[in-house]
Amino acid sequence: MNPAYTPAIVVSALALASFSVLAVEPDDAEIVARQVAPAIEAELIPGAVIGIYHDGEASFYPVGALNYDRDQSPTIDTLYEIGSISKVLTGVLLADAIRRGEVERETLVNDLLPDGFKARSKDSQEVELWHLTTHTSGWMSAPINLRPVDGEKPFSGYTKAMMFDAIKIMPLVTTPGATMAYSNFGVGVLGTLIANNADSVNKGDYEALAIERIIEPLGIENFAIELDEDQQELLAPATAGGRQTKSWGKTGAIDPAGMWVTNAPGLLKFAMANLEDGDDDIHKSLAMSREPLFTLEDVGQICFGWFLAGDGSTYWHNGMTGGYSSYMAVNRDLDIAVVVLANGAALEITAVGEKIFQSIAGMNPDPIKIEAGDKLDKDYTDQLVGVYKSTVGFDMTISAARGRLFAQITGQQALRLVPVSENRFRFKQVDAELLFDVPEEGQATSVTLFQHGMEIKCERKAR
Repeated sequence: MNPAYTPAIVVSALALASFSVLAVEPDDAEIVARQVAPAIEAELIPGAVIGIYHDGEASFYPVGALNYDRDQSPTIDTLYEIGSISKVLTGVLLADAIRRGEVERETLVNDLLPDGFKARSKDSQEVELWHLTTHTSGWMSAPINLRPVDGEKPFSGYTKAMMFDAIKIMPLVTTPGATMAYSNFGVGVLGTLIANNADSVNKGDYEALAIERIIEPLGIENFAIELDEDQQELLAPATAGGRQTKSWGKTGAIDPAGMWVTNAPGLLKFAMANLEDGDDDIHKSLAMSREPLFTLEDVGQICFGWFLAGDGSTYWHNGMTGGYSSYMAVNRDLDIAVVVLANGAALEITAVGEKIFQSIAGMNPDPIKIEAGDKLDKDYTDQLVGVYKSTVGFDMTISAARGRLFAQITGQQALRLVPVSENRFRFKQVDAELLFDVPEEGQATSVTLFQHGMEIKCERKAR
């Protein structure tokens, strides 16, 4: 049986603790298989696990395989990096800190920094905490002093000391509170400052504080940033564009922006908690985290990490690291929650998640269309594979896997290439193209990068 369409999800209630688990309903299984199929067929992901809650029941749908070269399927225990869905947890942590009286929405970043450090202002407006969770701080997405040593793990080793140094020199591109500009750096600062100023035995430790205040009160297991040996064994292999890559793992001060790892039951349990009302502390914090803070004209609103869709009732967030993609949505009016976890870095997973959610809500959306492209002949890719030295200093490494071609610039992640014409390719994820100089026989001698009106020639390096 094709593993891409195996709905192997009949699990016991004991396996999921407090969940009431429904045996597979054909309708839901068909929805999942139909909507996920294009991403698997295009080899953007090898597989995924989908969690759905509706009609008072939770069910789980592992589809595809764990890796392109293995027939083993994922299970409900398989762990995935959830990427920027982590920002929702950090938003809840801010709401919880406000509820505890440790900070206020309008608390200035400068009031929480160590002595000797001060963030810049713009138009006489300083950065406040609510600006960080709504991406309206004016800071760029990545810290100005980020110097990746591994293009497949770009935030690895970014310390608090580096973050505080960056805060002093980071310019504000826009006035705080005026415009949304997505900022991983800003959410990293938020989680770091909340942890550093918490009245807790876990003061200074973002991961431990979030577990103490959010994860443990909700009774969720296998929700972590730093994985133990058993959790590492359960982590799905990271892939990007059809080739294996590296998981990001614990990175340092940017962890609050995107480094949490969990499985489908863990993420769905968090999502379902936002469908519930309660008088306990955690549900009060969850309720506050869903309060809108900033309006995006004609789009929706931003809450404490959550995005609130234009319908005014669907809360959602997506995520992507170098080797994983995720989606989470909840609607309290419809009493629906959907989570999607995939071990492939593909923005298309957000659209897949949206269409599954819409289908559960009673719509009938068509699956996304993905340009897969024909696989390349190995003799041809062998002519192109190699390392090329640019005229401006960087190296470009061309590699091939499973009939696909990839290009990696020094310090960056390998990106998939799509054929355009003879010896010419475009990047699938960025607006750039490559043209190879290929003789009638033998390997390509050079490749030229076309991007932003520039032409940069890269000569093949001798082995």
